Amino acid sequence: MESTEGQRENDDHTLVEELRRENEALRRRVAELEVPARRFRSLFDAGIVSIQVMDPRSRTVEVSPGFERMWRLRVEDLTGYLMLEDEQLVANGFMDRLERAFRSGEPVQLPTIRYDPGETDTIQRGTFRWIAAALHPVTGAEGEVCEAVMLHMDVGELKRSEEELRRQSEQLAAAVAEQTAELTQKLQLIDEQQRAIAELSTPVLRLWDGVLALPLIGRIDGDRAARMLDTLLRAIADTSAEQVLLDVTGVPDMDQDAAAHLSAAAHAAALLGARCVIVGLSARAARTLVDLGLDFEGVARFANLEQGLRDAIARRRRSEPDVAPRLAPHLGRSSPPSKLNRGRE
Repeated sequence: MESTEGQRENDDHTLVEELRRENEALRRRVAELEVPARRFRSLFDAGIVSIQVMDPRSRTVEVSPGFERMWRLRVEDLTGYLMLEDEQLVANGFMDRLERAFRSGEPVQLPTIRYDPGETDTIQRGTFRWIAAALHPVTGAEGEVCEAVMLHMDVGELKRSEEELRRQSEQLAAAVAEQTAELTQKLQLIDEQQRAIAELSTPVLRLWDGVLALPLIGRIDGDRAARMLDTLLRAIADTSAEQVLLDVTGVPDMDQDAAAHLSAAAHAAALLGARCVIVGLSARAARTLVDLGLDFEGVARFANLEQGLRDAIARRRRSEPDVAPRLAPHLGRSSPPSKLNRGRE
């Protein structure tokens, strides 16, 4: 009898110990769960984030103060609403993701959309928002979906900023296009002016029958020399000129390149049967050519245009003694000088 009572006491003691251990384990488990529960409740009650809790059928069972503030809706307003039947979400192509979340418990994130609960038949109230959303299913021990928690992020301010940036970008693009068109017109005008200046910088003048003059002003570089040569050869071919006076009175510096360009022009004119004469070499230019060891070999030179023209007229008279020489029409008619002073060749 005593042994039976003793055994019973031992069994009771063992049971008490097991219950105590289970109780301690449950306390620890509850304490562990209290931390995330407090975190969720703090987030839920703070009213900053819109939170919508739904059952497995997607019926809304609870909403946060943030949801009420964002949408101007209470949970009672969503009594007949089922998210899986929302036509706005269907139209935006979100239904496959939502069904997957409710069916398999997979969290999904939804792209930004403009959502208006007033356009949903089962709500027909509230205010529209630009939102981005994420749906987080809550699963049970067997993996089944027990609830689904949706968080809404109001991105209206970002959307307005995006639209403002897009508007400013369009305005900037239009302004740039307008300025580009204006600049293009100015560049075209400048190009036309430069061509006109280039033509004026190498004018070919007809001084006498068969006598042309090419006055040069400024520096003679490669580009200008090419234009000069082209203009000169075309004028010789068009007028059948026999003599050309290259007037360098307005050329400030005569360097090796300029001398080479002039020599090339003289030889090119000779190939077309025209004698080329250089007039207007300054004392400074002559000294420079001597210092450089340059000489216009085979090209006649005169101090000024008058001497060069006198020489050209005299040569023409000798070549055609029976033909009275005439000034070019634009110079007017005048009798040639009775005596011509011939320059150096």
